[in-house]
Amino acid sequence: MEFVETYRQLLQYKPETARSRVRKMALSFLSAGYRLSHSYAKIFSLPRIQFLYIHHIFQDEEKNLDRMLQALSVHHQFISYSDAVERILTGNIDKPYICISSDDGLKNNLSAAAVLNKFRVSGCFFVCPSIVGEKDPARIEAFARQRLHFPPVEFMTWEDIAELQRQGHEIGAHTLSHINVAGTPADQLEEEIGGCYDVIRQRCGSSDHFAYPYGRYSDFSGLGREITFRSGYRSCASAARGCHIVADGVKTNPADLLIRRDHIVLTWPLPHILYFIARNASAADVKNNYFPY
Repeated sequence: MEFVETYRQLLQYKPETARSRVRKMALSFLSAGYRLSHSYAKIFSLPRIQFLYIHHIFQDEEKNLDRMLQALSVHHQFISYSDAVERILTGNIDKPYICISSDDGLKNNLSAAAVLNKFRVSGCFFVCPSIVGEKDPARIEAFARQRLHFPPVEFMTWEDIAELQRQGHEIGAHTLSHINVAGTPADQLEEEIGGCYDVIRQRCGSSDHFAYPYGRYSDFSGLGREITFRSGYRSCASAARGCHIVADGVKTNPADLLIRRDHIVLTWPLPHILYFIARNASAADVKNNYFPY
């Protein structure tokens, strides 16, 4: 089986639409206007924690990750996922922090780790144990198309994941098989969320962090939240945009915190990425820390 290895190849399967081209033009206009009317240096200096996440780093995206980290390093301190969560829970956010994570466990996450290592950045890689180390072409293709809406891509092995840990990165849980939590019966949720916790803990030594697939509020549920924290996870993450601020010294119950993360596609122009980060930083609100249900 031939795997997609570049973003250019991906576009052959998922070609750019007229809507996406219009969106790109609009973002160019918005980002230029926002930069003219706001001081990025001032906004980026605001004490907060901003979680950024990716799904992939294809060969033609590696330089863009390097450029993004270089640009963000001017005003931000990079911290690990566990440190970021702990700072929110304990009310200790004294400067601008950035935390990097990646979902789905694609093999090219190893390339992402190599770039992160250059900047001494610890990332958190959320994986689905049911596809880790899979070699059957039919199963890989079915999983990629049905669960990720992607062409065939190579996934990490448990040896790859152990290597990420040796490099100082963290491993998080993304359900056993990348299900939509809101659309999954209760009895299956126990296995998908709690079973994933058990596998990650057994394989990796700990299983503190959970990110639910697809990431919208409508893709999760109150029952999913209950099972997540009953299973033993320390944190739960969405893909809702935004960042986190706190009232100094005010502690938060882990089960009340829903982490917001800004999704980044590394082929986006850097000004577009910085625009999203700046806009969300300027709109920070303590209310963003909590579950909507």
